[in-house]
Amino acid sequence: MRRTGFVNVVVIVIAIAIAFGVGVAGYVVLQENSAPTGNKPSEYDISSIFQKADGCGNIYVYQTNKDGDVGISVNADTTALNLSAAAKTFNIASADLDDLRVELLLGENVGFLYCNDAMDPNQPEYKTLLGKTGEVTISTAAVDESQQGRNRDYTAAVVLRDVHFAEEDGSDSDVVVSELIFEDIRVGWLPG
Repeated sequence: MRRTGFVNVVVIVIAIAIAFGVGVAGYVVLQENSAPTGNKPSEYDISSIFQKADGCGNIYVYQTNKDGDVGISVNADTTALNLSAAAKTFNIASADLDDLRVELLLGENVGFLYCNDAMDPNQPEYKTLLGKTGEVTISTAAVDESQQGRNRDYTAAVVLRDVHFAEEDGSDSDVVVSELIFEDIRVGWLPG
């Protein structure tokens, strides 16, 4: 009888140890998936929320999240930046906003705002954050010369690294994109 009691105690202790271990492991995983980036305690990396990428223009690429209430875009002037198949890296802090702009939109149905020639008159207000620091690497494929004028298709690849965003008034935001890749996005065509 005594041996059975001892075995029961050992089984209970082992079960408690396993449950504790699983709980600690779950807590660590949760903290890694939702923790700040480590750059500053208040910064949050949103790189993983974005879905399928698309594009248009000369160069305009974008991605939205699953719910369509967060969107990120990169607008680059291929001529001003002298873009080609050779990848070029630009520092956002020193780029001219007319030539290179990284923008984050927050609001309902932001995906409708991208590569669209018709504006929704009922579009709700949205918040804009601008890329303040970080790097953008861009390369393009050859332009399809068989098309007329400014409606020539080609593809672009854009990589964002360590992008920190600022509010429209210039104050720092807590939003960071550690890395986001737009790969072989069809651009060059114009909406309409």
